[in-house]
Amino acid sequence: MMRSMYAGVSGLKAHQTKMDVIGNNISNVNTTGFKGSRVNFKSMLSQTIQGASAPQGGRGGTNPQQIGLGTAVASIDTDIEQGNLKSTGKSTDIALQGSGYFAANDGNKNVYTRAGNLTFDEQGYLVHSTNGYRMQGWTAENYDVENPESIETSETEDIKLEESMDPKETSFINYEGNLDASVENELQLNSKTLEVSDGAGTPTTDSIGIELEKTDTFNEWNFNLTANDDTTIFADSTTAPNSNLSGTITLNDNGTINTMENSTGTDLTGGINISDVAGSGTGTTINVNNNILSNPLFEGANSTETITANYNQKAKQNFTTDIFDSQGNEHSVSFSADKVGSNSWRIAESSVEVTNADALSFDGAGEPEWFGGDDLILNFDEDGQLIGNGQTNLEFESPDAGEQTVNLDFSSLSQYAGDMSAEYSDYDGRSPGNLQSFSIDKAGSITGTYDNGYNKKIGMIAVGQCSNPAGLNKIGDTFFEESNNSGDMSIGFAGSEGRGEISVGNLEMSNVDLSKQFTEMITTQRGFQG
Repeated sequence: MMRSMYAGVSGLKAHQTKMDVIGNNISNVNTTGFKGSRVNFKSMLSQTIQGASAPQGGRGGTNPQQIGLGTAVASIDTDIEQGNLKSTGKSTDIALQGSGYFAANDGNKNVYTRAGNLTFDEQGYLVHSTNGYRMQGWTAENYDVENPESIETSETEDIKLEESMDPKETSFINYEGNLDASVENELQLNSKTLEVSDGAGTPTTDSIGIELEKTDTFNEWNFNLTANDDTTIFADSTTAPNSNLSGTITLNDNGTINTMENSTGTDLTGGINISDVAGSGTGTTINVNNNILSNPLFEGANSTETITANYNQKAKQNFTTDIFDSQGNEHSVSFSADKVGSNSWRIAESSVEVTNADALSFDGAGEPEWFGGDDLILNFDEDGQLIGNGQTNLEFESPDAGEQTVNLDFSSLSQYAGDMSAEYSDYDGRSPGNLQSFSIDKAGSITGTYDNGYNKKIGMIAVGQCSNPAGLNKIGDTFFEESNNSGDMSIGFAGSEGRGEISVGNLEMSNVDLSKQFTEMITTQRGFQG
């Protein structure tokens, strides 16, 4: 009688334990990241009244006679299945989709949780909102978070936001796009007739007609002068009756005459001689002005009559880029690339301007090619590709930050017949800034947005996983710690090596199935009744 009563008591104790577990599961049905438990029973040691006997003498054997002494709890297992996600819309609420645990530090050691209800404390640390444990990961202050593969993941640290961004000096500017190979400068005459006087300055009825025609050579035009009186003779002409004069004129890209010659190569830049004006037998000179941008092209020596021309420098591309010095002061670097040949463009040092600073020089050591001491020449091959490495240094000095060197990289420029699209593509450097907001991606990267217009990756959230998650010890607040049977926690990045990805703006709900728990409660209560 006493034995049966003690067996019944063992059943009551085991069922009471199960009822406790069920009650705890039900009470945590709305606890974020909670993992439910289940109870398994086992029979206790049985008392053997008679042992089993083997068959013998034509008779069969007998089974043992045993009386069970009750039941006991065999195990209490943690259900590690993922709970459903609940959308909160809060940027610091995160959940793991898949295996793994967020790592936090309780002040002494790392602990782990599936609950991602996080916040920032007064010092800017990312902490768990239920207990203030500091979340673990890696920050830009101590790790190269832009290149996660370089991080030693076994060592974690407290995650703290960078409330401000220091200024950074610009060290490079990259340029890309196309310089139009087909673009040409324009030279147009405003009038095409020049009235001339004789050598004594007496007006005559003679006039000179002037025509210009563009050649296939860059910045070169054919010209032709024709007198309306066949007695007028161009002394520089080789044609008969010498009332015509033809030749070529070439200009520099700035509108200055480079060469002006007749068809036999005689230099005409000193003036064009004419004689026998109106049959007088006297001579005069048509002056040639070297700078078309500020002077007429042709002018009668003994009259106020002039032939003016408009020079339109279309074969030119302007570049402007904002950069920063070491104190975060903003400067603007501007210059122009002028076409100087069929495959050549020049960046003259005289065209370089740096606002709020004194431009010092180009550093022209090595390629690309240089001429004139301080002018940079960009040469292209027949395929429109830049010849040489296309890099040079610009040195300038600002009043507050002193000397600064910026590498200019033109290696991505091309020269094809098409749109003039060359411009800067990228540069580093920034002004100082204050944190405005942040975001977290599925890999756990924390990116800050600052009021200077820049974004910066400022940290990464650590995720741990172990070989037996059900073996972790529960330590309260939905946190776990390693146990002798859980295996060591391996720390890494979300989404790597089997770890789940992070879902931002969501929390993982409890994985407790309420209907199942009530069913378990009913069957457990029947055990009490029995």
